[in-house]
Amino acid sequence: MTLFANVERLLASLVALLLFTLNEVRMFQSLPRSADPGDGRVHAVWMQIGDAPAQVYLSVFDMSLRWGLAGLTAALAIWALIETFQQAKVRS
Repeated sequence: MTLFANVERLLASLVALLLFTLNEVRMFQSLPRSADPGDGRVHAVWMQIGDAPAQVYLSVFDMSLRWGLAGLTAALAIWALIETFQQAKVRS
């Protein structure tokens, strides 16, 4: 079972994916369904969780957090793949 000897790459990717998913659920549940220019929530985004599609309005902070978590998730997944393939290449 040397494939699972160093699971930190996989765990880091899963934690990032969990954070991204929790943020999406938070936004879906708590953000307004209509624009609020006074609060800065003017960026419309369509989201669907389960069978309930909805349009929510995000602030610049919410947009930055969403894209930052998406980028972190993608970067950690790529890192996990690269490290796994490098270790497999070294062993063969």
